[in-house]
Amino acid sequence: MRPRGAWGRALALAAPLSLAALASVRAQPVVARQLVVHPVDVERPVALGHFRDALGALARDPRRRVRVMHFGDSNVAADLWTAVARETLQARYGDGGSGYLLPPRIGSWHRGPVRLEAAGEWTARRRGYARDYGPLDGRWGLAGVAMEPAGPAASLVAHLPSDTGPREVELHALGRPRPGRLEVRVDAGPYEPVALSRGRPELVVVRRSLDASAHRVHVRAAGGVPRVLGLVVERPSGLVYDVLGINGHRASAILTWDEALLVEQLRHRPPDLVVLSYGGNEALDRGLSLAAYEADTSAAIARVRRIAPDASCLLVGPLATFPAHAPRMGAVSATQRRLALRHGCGFWDSAASSGGPGTLERWARFPGMVASDRLHLGREGYARVGRSFVGALLRAVRAGEPD
Repeated sequence: MRPRGAWGRALALAAPLSLAALASVRAQPVVARQLVVHPVDVERPVALGHFRDALGALARDPRRRVRVMHFGDSNVAADLWTAVARETLQARYGDGGSGYLLPPRIGSWHRGPVRLEAAGEWTARRRGYARDYGPLDGRWGLAGVAMEPAGPAASLVAHLPSDTGPREVELHALGRPRPGRLEVRVDAGPYEPVALSRGRPELVVVRRSLDASAHRVHVRAAGGVPRVLGLVVERPSGLVYDVLGINGHRASAILTWDEALLVEQLRHRPPDLVVLSYGGNEALDRGLSLAAYEADTSAAIARVRRIAPDASCLLVGPLATFPAHAPRMGAVSATQRRLALRHGCGFWDSAASSGGPGTLERWARFPGMVASDRLHLGREGYARVGRSFVGALLRAVRAGEPD
């Protein structure tokens, strides 16, 4: 006779499991109780030699300036994990200012103290993949996207809060035959015309030196179709971190940008480190063969190395994704690792911070780590990746320092 009641149920619970039942229990996934962010080092830190030397020179002479230019897709354009990197580096080496800016929804977001707002109608001009638009001249400048007025009241306003010292503001525009007209003013001063007429397409830079008090810098279209490439806000010294991301873009987009104009801008503002963070959009495009991806990305990296020959180069692999996309993401990361070696760049495997391609579901269990589209991270996820990235960057810099 079997025991009844609570005593019987207790005996049943205590009875040993059959081998089949034990196997089924072991097969159940274990839900992580603690969020894990794996430390990931920069591979080939020797490739960051120029950047390391530049930081060392800045530490010895704080009157110098060091520039980082970070290109990428929507994960960069959001300026969430890049903001963590920028703030950490600037706290350590000195704040060199906001860098190269375009208004949100035209260029990257900028989550620093300077706000750049667009009023009236502007058209973003770019072409880097199938859904892009604009002329095919490729003269988009450093950000890969430029602005042209689409109405008579188009204007830009840069809001600069008070600071600890003077700043320099630069307007970068395209000079060309029949270029249209721009006007610039500071605060409530008079508008001053910008001479954009040139015999051939070339970079035009208008500079204004400002003191430490709060200012507003106004740029307005004054006729024709002028092309604005960007606005630069920098302090006289310190570290500057340009965030140059475009939603939906790929490394191959760099091949569509006018090289002569890029060379002019990089000669005017030479970088010490160029970071390329692409691969997610390419991995999701199953119509793109991996051979074509490798050829296009290799050509894009070669162009960057050619136009910024002195700068260190760092490739950042695509962020982790869910298991369905893991094979392609893993293949893209492996390709980038090979290309980094081929072109003398460092490599940082961002997907490894959550455990590798296909492991994003581990983070999705925790609030704020993964966005609802299941392709991007949430704010907390980007913050975690940013801390992991800048930690790896600083370890790579220290790895090459003399004992």
